[in-house]
Amino acid sequence: MSMYNRKDRYYQKAKDEGYVARSAYKIKELDKRFGIFKPGIKLVELGCAPGGWLQIACGVLKNKSARIVGIDLEKITLPLPNFVTTIQGDFLEEMHQQKILEALGGKADWVISDLAPHLTGIKFSDLASSMNLAEVAFSFSQKILKPGGSLIIKIFPGPEFALFKKKLKLHFKRVEEIILDSTRKTSNEIYVAGIHCT
Repeated sequence: MSMYNRKDRYYQKAKDEGYVARSAYKIKELDKRFGIFKPGIKLVELGCAPGGWLQIACGVLKNKSARIVGIDLEKITLPLPNFVTTIQGDFLEEMHQQKILEALGGKADWVISDLAPHLTGIKFSDLASSMNLAEVAFSFSQKILKPGGSLIIKIFPGPEFALFKKKLKLHFKRVEEIILDSTRKTSNEIYVAGIHCT
């Protein structure tokens, strides 16, 4: 069995380049593929700690006309520009979803979810927890995305994944599965994108 190696190549690269997490390279890959970071963008990130994705977004945009809102159970301690708001709280709670809506000040161009369950090592339970987070993220995106907006969700695919993709296809013009180069080789995480909601 492969052992979990936290300090892999991307971990070291992030450290060398001043990013708080290796996840910075995931959003770089996703941006290269989908052209996420455009001037004036309104974006919500679910599961934003420790802030690697926010670092990349701010570095690319440098644009006060953009609006980014991130939420996580953990507090973000990074210095961030005024166009970024972070919320410490449980995204699954309605009150915190309302805070996101208020902080964004309008409909979103993108909802990006990097939410992951606290893994127990019990495969069935972990896959079910991941799917629940994906379902809640999708449901929230239906409230906040503007027409033509897009969604990206991290997920550990299990038996219900095919049905979840079918649901996305009812609401988005294009649905894609992405396995990122920067994902740990020992992880079975994938990202699923719903591009341009209808």
